[in-house]
Amino acid sequence: MTSTTSSEASKCRTAQVVLIHGAWFTAKLWEPVIAELAVLGASAVAVELPLTGFAADVATARRAIEAAEPGAVVAAHSYGGNVVSAAASGNSSIARLVYVAAFLSERDEHPSSILAAHRSELLDAILITETGVDVDPAKARHLFFGDADDETGAEFVARLRPMRLTAGDMDYEGEPAWKSLPCTYLVATRDRAIPPVAQRSMATRADEVIEWPTDHSPFTSHPRRMAELLHSYIP
Repeated sequence: MTSTTSSEASKCRTAQVVLIHGAWFTAKLWEPVIAELAVLGASAVAVELPLTGFAADVATARRAIEAAEPGAVVAAHSYGGNVVSAAASGNSSIARLVYVAAFLSERDEHPSSILAAHRSELLDAILITETGVDVDPAKARHLFFGDADDETGAEFVARLRPMRLTAGDMDYEGEPAWKSLPCTYLVATRDRAIPPVAQRSMATRADEVIEWPTDHSPFTSHPRRMAELLHSYIP
């Protein structure tokens, strides 16, 4: 079976696992997980969100999810949780949603309010310009990739991308997908971006909760373990 990382995810018709990255991230950071899934015999696609606005991100993710095999597993990281909650809404063919240190929220809950309520370090690292939102690279290393060595962490930080301000406009129709689909929440207990206490609060909405002692990006620090978890949900 094939494995793919692509911004043209809708062209992939064989994916059993769909991977959605978070704010500022890139699909390339899922590549180690895709490789491990291939070893396990599963096909996967990592979707490159445009990060030009929430509606565009949702549309891109929805195309990939709808193109995947029936019974696909959809994993979402961080802001990707908001994207998937909208993009998978009304899609009954999905086997399971997996929220990886992600926002598993109601429609009227904004990530910024959740982070503020739990005093996230991420808020002090955000840089706002006239056109977009970015993260201070000097702080991103420890916020997002605390388990990586310095060289690897610096490489990951170099791949981060800015987002347009409109990415914060998260209106969508329908109920969040987690209300009608089986979902797992993976709490990253050493996360400095989305505090573990915030994750545990959101995780009460999932029907399965798992905790790993990892940083904000366990798919980069533990790709084999992540692949095995996702593979276990494939029907």
